[in-house]
Amino acid sequence: MSGTSDQIIGDLDVMQEGGKGLVFKVENNQGEVLPAFAVCFDAGYFAYINRCGHIAIPLDYMPGEFFSDDGRTIMCSTHGAEYAPDTGACLGGPCFGIGLEPLAVSAADGKLYLSSDDFCLVEAVDKADHSS
Repeated sequence: MSGTSDQIIGDLDVMQEGGKGLVFKVENNQGEVLPAFAVCFDAGYFAYINRCGHIAIPLDYMPGEFFSDDGRTIMCSTHGAEYAPDTGACLGGPCFGIGLEPLAVSAADGKLYLSSDDFCLVEAVDKADHSS
């Protein structure tokens, strides 16, 4: 990164494979604050802007709940659009081929970090929102 350090989003142990994710907020280079989320899938960590490709609304039906019942796809709770957890690609439903906007993240020492020059962490995870 160009002189900036990675920013801690939250603890990895809060995330569940194909289940509970982390929610946070980022600011883009234009100063727009956006909701974001991170999930664990196939032992990897992936993060996206929390905005459906169909209509710009958050995907989760409860804070941190993004996966379909089988834990294989990210699903928009409003209209049922489905996305690939590892790429953000639209898999079906009313996302009309529009995928999720990815955020660069990395995992180390039990933490998930935002690793982007295009986004700045505005609000990290509130652990109280992620208890089971």
